[in-house]
Amino acid sequence: MRSFWPRSTLWRTVLLLAVLLLGTQGAVYVLFHQYVLNPAAERFAEFLWQTDHALIAADADHTPVGALQWRSPHDLPGAPASNYFLRQSAHYLARIAPGAALRVGPVDAHATWMWIRGDHRQPWLGMRVSPMNFGGQSFMFMRLGVIALCTLLGAWIIVRQINRPLARLAAEAPRIGRGDMPESLEPIGGPLEVRHLEQAITSMAKDLHRLHEERTLLLTGISHELRTPLSRLLLTLHLQDHDLLAEKAAMLVDVSEMDETIDKFLTLVRSGDQERVIQVGVRDWVAEMAETARERYGLEVQIEHPAGPATLPPLRCRPLALERVFRNLFDNARHYGGGRLDMQIIRHPASTEICLRDHGPGVPERDIGPMNSGTLPRQSGHGSGIGLRICQHIMARHGGTLRFANAETGGLTAHLSFPDKKD
Repeated sequence: MRSFWPRSTLWRTVLLLAVLLLGTQGAVYVLFHQYVLNPAAERFAEFLWQTDHALIAADADHTPVGALQWRSPHDLPGAPASNYFLRQSAHYLARIAPGAALRVGPVDAHATWMWIRGDHRQPWLGMRVSPMNFGGQSFMFMRLGVIALCTLLGAWIIVRQINRPLARLAAEAPRIGRGDMPESLEPIGGPLEVRHLEQAITSMAKDLHRLHEERTLLLTGISHELRTPLSRLLLTLHLQDHDLLAEKAAMLVDVSEMDETIDKFLTLVRSGDQERVIQVGVRDWVAEMAETARERYGLEVQIEHPAGPATLPPLRCRPLALERVFRNLFDNARHYGGGRLDMQIIRHPASTEICLRDHGPGVPERDIGPMNSGTLPRQSGHGSGIGLRICQHIMARHGGTLRFANAETGGLTAHLSFPDKKD
């Protein structure tokens, strides 16, 4: 059975429509005969029987006229009826009275003779009537075939039109799995359900692509970042002329660095995906982060608010993830920025920007581009590249950007831009 079942949605739909059409047409055929033709044949038989008796009672059988003919009860004029309606009329006529019968013929080019007999003792009454052609069974089946053909052709065109977006989506599925859909796939369109399916598959493809990148980054990054402190530890343990007590402090530093590196990579992979998004006031957030910088990192912090009484829109964020960005920047300012930090809020027409400027030596200009793209593997001036990757990753999840630039008067400036989001 499965070998005859079409595999494509288009032909399955057409086949199901064909079965449905044939079933409904068969039901219409049966119901039409049962509730239209059969009652009409019964009423027609009653009319013929009453007409025959009325004419005999009026002695019309002794005065034949042109439209009526009378024959002996023992004759068999014409032939039994051949079409369904007259056959049913003859059947109902025989049920009305014993010996009652209906025959048809002969037929000429312009009329048909119908012969009726009320019972076996009465003469045959012949009436000339107009041709009664109901088409027969062949005409009925031909009509059903034409209806079925036209219906299936229209159904094929309609279903193909509806199924085309789904077929396109199925054809693009391998590219979606490779992560090409967000950049190269044009909108599929089509019915609402297909668009919802496209959005769901696109979202899953993006998530899979992100998980693949994060897995690759986690494995390669930990391997790269841990290689240096592990090499130092192995070198210390294998040297013959060394004092382990004297090297203990350096080894502890290396172990702390490895632990911090692993913690940073785990933070990068998690990045606050499961954290609920809330709204916070920009001024309140900056004040809270400044207090954290003073208490936890020992920085001198100065805050500059935007000029004028302009109302700042609330900031939609994952607070723990966004705090990780500021903590990374505070840690860099403590180690490489001279221990001083200026925080400034700048309002743009469609975004709010928070600027953090330290007072250190800055970084080489060649490193600014990789820092802004989050691809700097390790830098000597402002920590390891994993911290920057964490910051860039979290800011991208907030729909914002993180850009670095050397200040004209010295130091490094970090620009955190948050676009306005409409509910």
